[in-house]
Amino acid sequence: MPLSYADQTIDSPNPFARYAHRGRLQRALNLALPRIGTSKLLDYGCGSGAFIAELRALKKDAVGYEPFMNERSAPGLPIYSNIDEVSSLGPYGLITLFETIEHLENRQIDEFLATCRKLLSGSGTVLLSAPIEIGPGLLLKEFNRYMRQPRHSRHCGYSWSELLKASLFGIAPEREPGILSNHKGFDFRQVIRCLESRGWCTEILVCSPLPIGMWYGNSQVFFSARFASNQKLAA
Repeated sequence: MPLSYADQTIDSPNPFARYAHRGRLQRALNLALPRIGTSKLLDYGCGSGAFIAELRALKKDAVGYEPFMNERSAPGLPIYSNIDEVSSLGPYGLITLFETIEHLENRQIDEFLATCRKLLSGSGTVLLSAPIEIGPGLLLKEFNRYMRQPRHSRHCGYSWSELLKASLFGIAPEREPGILSNHKGFDFRQVIRCLESRGWCTEILVCSPLPIGMWYGNSQVFFSARFASNQKLAA
């Protein structure tokens, strides 16, 4: 029987995976809560809705958009598969996109940003997280991915040259087809440049799990984005 999404993440039997995913959820809450205030939150691509469930337990007005996954972490969560339904409930003071942007092509990023501009209130913000697939942390990630594969078909998606350049010098290889199911070649810095080239002001908020104040050596980054014209409205 296939494992549920929760069994692969926050309820994983693997204590390291469980700790990592629960830590990500807590960091997301810590960053989102002071940015919500009394406004409404939209979790875009919310998966099973664990983040939404935590927020609503804290009496926050939060809804989710999830067009693909049917699994729910709790019954009765306000999660919608139709973006028009989500739009009708706006505007939103905060839109979150966690561990998703690495699977979006440029066209899909543009669609997401257009949706954010449409649904955000005047001073609204986007809060994003993404994996760090460069630096020394990549070595551990690739080892874990290798070990999770069936023994008879294990392989590394990187050549030795690609892996050394990415893990030691932060030089990501070209992305390959199939970004929905792999992270190879993803560089969060390129995403930030992409957003900024489209008029969004970004700020790196925290890299985790190591409290070293830099992305190198870490495995995840949280950053915020606000459309430039909104900066003037909020001033």
